[in-house]
Amino acid sequence: MNEEKIQKQNIGNAGEYYLAAILSARNFIVTITLGRAERYDILAVNQNNKSLKISVKSSYLIGGTGFPLSNKDEINGCNDFYYAFILLNEFKSEPDFWVIPSKRINEILYNSHHTWLGQVSKKGNNHKDSTLRKLPIKITEGLKSLYPQEWETELRQYYKNIEQLEKI
Repeated sequence: MNEEKIQKQNIGNAGEYYLAAILSARNFIVTITLGRAERYDILAVNQNNKSLKISVKSSYLIGGTGFPLSNKDEINGCNDFYYAFILLNEFKSEPDFWVIPSKRINEILYNSHHTWLGQVSKKGNNHKDSTLRKLPIKITEGLKSLYPQEWETELRQYYKNIEQLEKI
């Protein structure tokens, strides 16, 4: 089965339900917003009775290198808001996922985008602003100047890290 045959909405739903199942198995109270909350896909309450909000970004492909985001993801982070980035790996293996605090996502996206705007394109022109942002899971040679030097190392601390949500 390829991504063209699976509707984008279903890929998003699969990621949300996958994460909801993991959280439920860890004794969180979980609800999926079904599109009724603009920025959040999952609302959850942990064992300490602390609520949190999660925006889920899903990709179907095996070995994905990053996730598209927007300029809206550069702002409004808070201590109880997280992003979950889920690689479904075409359902041929267990999905990979990263749970990252929203404030860190805000910082990474803002800094990388403004660094990119300050660089000159391959054609020698200034880059034009856009609403598109990208959170890389793997840093290619072309992205090294845009993201923190140890970004891939830092990502390891977020890999399948549900524990951080239990400690809120």
